[in-house]
Amino acid sequence: MPQSSPPRAAQGRPLTTPQFEARMLRSALQASELRLEPEMSHLVLLAAGRARLEGPGAPDLAADAPRLLWLPPGAAPRLRLSAGARGALLQLGPVALARALPTGSMQTRLRGLLGQLRLLPLALETRDELLRHLAVIAEEGRTPRSGTEVIVESLVSVLLVRLWRAAEAGGHAGGLATRSLLDRFVLLVARHGREHWPVADYAAALGISRDRLGTLVRQATGLSPQGYLHREILADARDLLTNSTLPVSEVAFRLGFQDPAYFNRFFTRQEGLAPGRFRRAARARREAETTSFAAWP
Repeated sequence: MPQSSPPRAAQGRPLTTPQFEARMLRSALQASELRLEPEMSHLVLLAAGRARLEGPGAPDLAADAPRLLWLPPGAAPRLRLSAGARGALLQLGPVALARALPTGSMQTRLRGLLGQLRLLPLALETRDELLRHLAVIAEEGRTPRSGTEVIVESLVSVLLVRLWRAAEAGGHAGGLATRSLLDRFVLLVARHGREHWPVADYAAALGISRDRLGTLVRQATGLSPQGYLHREILADARDLLTNSTLPVSEVAFRLGFQDPAYFNRFFTRQEGLAPGRFRRAARARREAETTSFAAWP
């Protein structure tokens, strides 16, 4: 990630890795600006004061505290904070965001929410709760040590789920209501995905045509229903290969594959690596990250 010099609004040393940056914000007695990295997603928790997006192409978006702003990549070049503003900023690269999102139906819900959310009013209790999460993430960055990235990913995952709860409580997740056809599809996949139902069975269970199901899923995820099913199985496979010591054949059986060889072909076609090689690469990457963090001053 291209590194910017810490803005005047930042307090302390930020956590800066290729995918994460977290900092607590406290504006001076005059207004200040934050430069937003164009390839990053930004979560801004405004605990006090006012914030406004500025710069060429920036949407007309301003917020008074307590508010949460979610800004996708390229939303705006700068964020201007009023005098006395305070809060927290979390920047996430695409890989970091993908790794922090939970699997299963909650991932689809969160992706849908993040795709439509820009401003979220916050109750004071929710503001303080989210601020505590962000403070811990920033603190991990100031004193990085072995396991920092793993801890931060877990905290970001919790933070995103807390965000979902706040949006749902405030009626800002209406497009993802639990009784919607899309959400029912997601729940069916969570329940029957490892049984490898064909797409026609999901459509029949929902009482709609395959074409209608295809339209709903593509609008929400950019994937065909079959592509969505593959993505969910693949996410579960990655999780088991990375975080368990189960033999690859047992991973295949747990995911509903009766033939481990077919699972190997499926995984290799989707991921570009055979399951065993993927597991070794994941372990090597984790060891390298741990070593890298341990070497930080």
